Amino acid sequence: MKIFMKVILLNIILVVAAFAADEKKFYENGAIQFEYSYRSGQLHGLTKEFYETGELKGEHEYRTGKLVNKREFRRNSDLEYELKFEDGQKIEYLIEYHPTGERFRQRTLINGKREGLEVEFHRNGKKKAERNYTEGQKEGSAKGYYINGRLQGDWLFKNGEPVSATIFYSTGEKWLVHSDFDDRGRLNGSSKEYEKSGKLKAIRYYKDNVMVQRRRVSRWLRWWWAIW
Repeated sequence: MKIFMKVILLNIILVVAAFAADEKKFYENGAIQFEYSYRSGQLHGLTKEFYETGELKGEHEYRTGKLVNKREFRRNSDLEYELKFEDGQKIEYLIEYHPTGERFRQRTLINGKREGLEVEFHRNGKKKAERNYTEGQKEGSAKGYYINGRLQGDWLFKNGEPVSATIFYSTGEKWLVHSDFDDRGRLNGSSKEYEKSGKLKAIRYYKDNVMVQRRRVSRWLRWWWAIW
């Protein structure tokens, strides 16, 4: 009986070995370039790619020949790109870098369209901008920042077009308030300009995003505009 069970177990091992296999490819310097895993002749499980100096470059995860997850890394091990498939959706997470290595932007794409929060950075690492997307269109809050970290602009979007915006001085005080956007996202109407002290300084008039007139506000007009 024991001999019979050993024979059965050996046969099972041989069958599994016939359908599962690993493969490696090498650079000319002898370092590993790729590691593959197969099952029934198809890629299955985790495959890895390496830089010629040994650092992990990428990981690809397969299920019976179909890619389900992919990650790519920089030489310093920072994540650069991730792709995964969930519930029939293609989800991509991208981190982009300046040529000199500093992080530039990170965003998410679902089925090729921007989705959720997108963030950009100054070269000093501080946040430069953040925008929300829904199915590829800007939606809700969008903010920009000066290199000193202070808020540069605070925008509100609907269906991809701006509906309001407040712009600030680099020292943090409110400078401009735009609210007269048309249904195509263009400035058509008046905007308020403020002094750093907070007092209304001027009224700007726009036509198709171009300022056509700027009128300084007197003390009386300042009071009238404040009420209006």
